Amino acid sequence: MADTHPDQNASPDPRGPALGQGDDVPVGDLLADTTLTPDPEVPGRYHGFISKAWQIQYAFGGITMTAALRALQQAVQREDLQLVTANAIFCAPIPCGPIVADVSILRNGRTAAQVACDLRVPGDPTIALRAHGVFGQPHDTQLAFVDAQFPKDALMPDDCAPPPNRFGDHDPFPPVNFHKQTDWRAAIPGKPRPWDTEFLGGGPARFAAWTKLHNEPRLADGSYDPIALGVPADSIAPAIGQGLGPGQGPSMCLSLEIGLRFIQAPVTNPAWILQDMQCWQCGDGYATGPTHLWDAERNLLAIAQQTAHLRAAR
Repeated sequence: MADTHPDQNASPDPRGPALGQGDDVPVGDLLADTTLTPDPEVPGRYHGFISKAWQIQYAFGGITMTAALRALQQAVQREDLQLVTANAIFCAPIPCGPIVADVSILRNGRTAAQVACDLRVPGDPTIALRAHGVFGQPHDTQLAFVDAQFPKDALMPDDCAPPPNRFGDHDPFPPVNFHKQTDWRAAIPGKPRPWDTEFLGGGPARFAAWTKLHNEPRLADGSYDPIALGVPADSIAPAIGQGLGPGQGPSMCLSLEIGLRFIQAPVTNPAWILQDMQCWQCGDGYATGPTHLWDAERNLLAIAQQTAHLRAAR
């Protein structure tokens, strides 16, 4: 299990170590840091900059996915459409800093649009992330139900203890910038966390936690930006850790693909988001499972399915 902050994945950067506690950490502004600027000379190209606020060792995968989805939204420019579903394939790590997004509109119809985006680092022709999105108009709203259930064993945010400061001299992963942008609380009482000393073996591969950004991505009308749900959707690592147990030793979980069905933005303020994570299967270096995202009013916000590459930390 990637033994950083329990709601995140980690990957080693061969170009240098992660930032530690002594470094100045910028304040993250998710809306500003994932908004891109159109290239005046190249149609469909957008330029952006990912702040070091979102650094784990590279930029956190959920942030790069969110930036790509923002590029899709900016290219479509349709206020009558909302993002229904999206997926991201993570091809190469993206360091914090400048990014380039090349967007293609596959179809722009009367009630729906399909869009693709290739995200890369300027000067490097390698595609680092490929994303697709489907935008659509709400319709036939009387045909509706939610079969997924809010987890009965999850405490509400105010009833959860904040996590202890567990980073010590023997922690294989030092503190990183991304975690200083969020508040995080384990949601299931009595369930051991992957780093707890009493957690001696594997168990059901499930974990639940509340998370919120200190600087929330609020739109001009005060509502929560639904595209920002791409950040908490990147969350399978703790569920893998619960299934493996610490006897396997520390490991690192790197996102390969995330599919995300957007349902609604959180209505609560502050916007606590519950990540109810599972790992369906883990083996041969890969792991797959879903995450249901809920708000504090028990509204289902999104459903993610993630496949990750798992390898032992050496």
